[in-house]
Amino acid sequence: MNRRRTPPNQGWVLSAFGRLLGLFLCLVCLGVAPALAQEPTVASIKAALPGLQGLERLTALEDLVSRLESSAPQEALALAEEGLALSRKEGDLEKEAAFLSRTAFCCSQTGDFAKAVQFGQESLALCLKINNKERIARAHSTLGITYAFMGLYSKALEEHLESLRIREEMSLETSSIVSLNNIGVLYHRMEQYEKAISYYQKIMQRLASKPDPQRLIQTKLNLGYSEFRLGRLEAALRQHEEALELIGQSSNKTFLAYAYLNLGMTYTELKQFGQGRQCLLAALAEYGKQDQKHGRAQVLNALARLHLLSGHPDRAVGRAKEAAALAARINAQDELAVSCKLLSDAFEKEGRVAESYRYYKLYVATKEAIHTSQEDPRAADMNMRLITLRKDSEIESLKKERVISSLKLEKGRFTTLLLLISLGFMVSIVLILIAYNKKIRQNRKSLEAANAELGRLNSELLEKINEIRTLSGLLPICAQCKKIRNDEGYWEQLEGYISQHSAATFTHGICPHCLDDLYPGSAERIRAKKAGGQA
Repeated sequence: MNRRRTPPNQGWVLSAFGRLLGLFLCLVCLGVAPALAQEPTVASIKAALPGLQGLERLTALEDLVSRLESSAPQEALALAEEGLALSRKEGDLEKEAAFLSRTAFCCSQTGDFAKAVQFGQESLALCLKINNKERIARAHSTLGITYAFMGLYSKALEEHLESLRIREEMSLETSSIVSLNNIGVLYHRMEQYEKAISYYQKIMQRLASKPDPQRLIQTKLNLGYSEFRLGRLEAALRQHEEALELIGQSSNKTFLAYAYLNLGMTYTELKQFGQGRQCLLAALAEYGKQDQKHGRAQVLNALARLHLLSGHPDRAVGRAKEAAALAARINAQDELAVSCKLLSDAFEKEGRVAESYRYYKLYVATKEAIHTSQEDPRAADMNMRLITLRKDSEIESLKKERVISSLKLEKGRFTTLLLLISLGFMVSIVLILIAYNKKIRQNRKSLEAANAELGRLNSELLEKINEIRTLSGLLPICAQCKKIRNDEGYWEQLEGYISQHSAATFTHGICPHCLDDLYPGSAERIRAKKAGGQA
């Protein structure tokens, strides 16, 4: 019967598929029950926190901080500081590095940039010490965000590009999108909006194959902001409205304040002041809930501009002064410069020239302070270009290395498969040879047995032939007494000769003729008796 054989390559694929299927079933068995369980909420984690100790408490604190760091950074900061102290007490370096990074991010959100840099650098040093690449990338990212808030754009870009390089190297797709977004934000802070849009479009391409609603919302808002700065207000409005609609469909309201801010600024430039004011007030309330001081300063400046454009310079002065005080307190030099410029313009419209000139000088001094104490924008731009080229080259090299590694791995698999096929072929040949040798031995034994049987039969045949030859040929016999002359010339009785030369034996009797000649009387009686018996 012909059996269908699976080709070697197909067999390898089927084997791999079988292993993957087994792994999948195992994961299903292990993971279905936890997956069906409801994910704990912030409230449930807070309720369980007092009863937790040691590692369980550290894990719960980290989970809480990660959920609250964007929506409620002040509360998250307190939890992160507790987690940092507890991780140091427990001697857990991994958790300590995580809480240092979380603390730095919370400080950047609340406007305490000096502490954010301090904790960020401590986190980076510890992550390098324990050689945790994922946490190293996060530390670079956190430092980049802080430097961006402070206006140190080239430093921020260097940190974000290093973070992107590590995440690309580790194939961390979601984290890589975060780094791409941060780089885009940097470019629109540098007023290089087309460059920013190019990075946002890279994110949109990745999200097309791997959707992520929150990243999509964030990217649409950033795209809209860049379009707004380029004066493409209708395109900006469309992006912001789509983002707001997506936020309405989601339970996560992290980007709600940012969406209202962008919509408010866009409506302001479109001279739709009622809608603009409504959106900006909603953004101010949301940033207040989250205690995001930098965001509040942005909204206050946006409200000041709205009042200025709508013909209420007095209201603009109030909002701009509030924004300037907050920006000075959190050392947000970029927003402080915006506030001073708005105050100068507002006082000029009111005819208060002296105060307008005073705030204009403050605006110029702030801009100069940004240029001198931090870095000149043109120098920063050149520095950023050099850093970008270097990092892009590193990323391209990394991609090439990944392709080469993939090809080497594929070649290794092919070589292994070829070796396995060759080994299988050799084993088959050896098995065939063993079976053939065994068959030859069996045939040899059968032949030897047949030869032995043939020899025995030949011996028997020779014996029979000898016997036949013994009684064959001409025998000299006496015509009278019937004696036979033997080979030695002696005459022997016929029965003796035949008994000697064959297996025959003799028994003696007398024939009727000889009975009449030798014993006539007896012959008569025998005949009479037979005749009487017949009657």
